[in-house]
Amino acid sequence: MADPADPSGFGRVLSETMAALQRQTDAGEQVAPPEGVGEAAEGLIRVTAGPPGQVTGLTLDPRVMRMASEALAEEIEAAVNAALADLRERAATAPGEVDLGSLGEQLRRIQADAGRQFTMFTDALMQAQDRLARQDGR
Repeated sequence: MADPADPSGFGRVLSETMAALQRQTDAGEQVAPPEGVGEAAEGLIRVTAGPPGQVTGLTLDPRVMRMASEALAEEIEAAVNAALADLRERAATAPGEVDLGSLGEQLRRIQADAGRQFTMFTDALMQAQDRLARQDGR
């Protein structure tokens, strides 16, 4: 139900939109950046990657030093690619991103409500002016 001082509900819709935007902003501040993880050589090689697609960690179990250099290079490459793929997937679904479609719809609703409210206000003023003119004309 709309507030009596706000017959169109414009203030309520604006408050809801601002609250939704604040929640999105707060969520974005609380969420750590995504991190991708990749492993290879049966878990002996572990790679982490962070935005904007940089390797942030590389852990090698000492047993990998027994591998041939070509095989070790291939396993490291596989772990790096897996970490970057994981990072891309996590970044695409990261929470805290603003749903622009929803925000746009809320803003369109505000615009429509504002137009109705201003029309109602103008009509009320014109009706009051007509009443005053009729009273003076008696």
